[in-house]
Amino acid sequence: MKRITKLFLTAAVVLFAGSVFAQDMTQAGEFYQKGTEAYQAGNEMEAVKNFKEALKIAEAAGEEGVEMVQGCKDMIPQILLSAAGKMVAAKDYANAETTYNEALEAAKSFGNEAVAKNAETKLAQIPLQQGGEALNAGNTEEAIGLFQKAVERDANNAKAHLFLGMALNKAGKSADAEASLIKAKELGDANAEKTLSQMYVASANEAMKAKKFSEAISTAEKALAIAPNPTASLIAGMSAYQAKNWNKAIAHLPNAPASAQNLYILASCYENAGKKAQACATYRKVTGDAKFGPTAKQKLAKLGC
Repeated sequence: MKRITKLFLTAAVVLFAGSVFAQDMTQAGEFYQKGTEAYQAGNEMEAVKNFKEALKIAEAAGEEGVEMVQGCKDMIPQILLSAAGKMVAAKDYANAETTYNEALEAAKSFGNEAVAKNAETKLAQIPLQQGGEALNAGNTEEAIGLFQKAVERDANNAKAHLFLGMALNKAGKSADAEASLIKAKELGDANAEKTLSQMYVASANEAMKAKKFSEAISTAEKALAIAPNPTASLIAGMSAYQAKNWNKAIAHLPNAPASAQNLYILASCYENAGKKAQACATYRKVTGDAKFGPTAKQKLAKLGC
């Protein structure tokens, strides 16, 4: 009799437990449905709240809740990403960062590496966007700080290095700007080389104006190492001419814009370098010019061309 009574009690417990789990899963399903509806209505944070409730109940239900647990774990990080994206669009950067971090933590906890990586990338883009706004507003130092934060968050973000370099250059920090732009180039940013070249040309021009001819030549040659550049060739050639470095001037001036003045100076460099044939040929090219023609003819006569 005792054995029969024990069997009846065991069966009753199993039936009661099954009933409780079924009731719980019904409640979990209701939360899941509310979460789905909230998400479809664009209420992401309300959706996350409901999915979290569904997840908690489903996890407690054991095997009965496995499928729902996975569904909630798939949805929660994705919805948080979506919510943070809306916050960024509204320039609510503080809450966006908080929400992206929540998405990152949830994704890591749930083993969703793709979403975790996405959240990390998005977190790096926030200071990048803020830095762009600061730079456009003329707040260069603030922009530098924000771009540095973007680089710290994602060291392989080429755009972050590019914009940091641009901001540093604008602040007159040429050496640091050069390092950042070179890094952006190494990471494959298509605009990095052009920006570097422009920076080198501008710096070379300033050095030439300050009569720092050696510096002007070497900086212009950095631009030329990237790509042919008539302006850089002119700066290097003219600086070499002023420094009486005739061979260096001869190396660069033929690639400068072919004005009468530039041709006359090139001819003069050939003459000073003892290259009579090239000097004669180049002086002849400007004999018809109103300004340089008369002197060029005198030079031709003197050289016996």
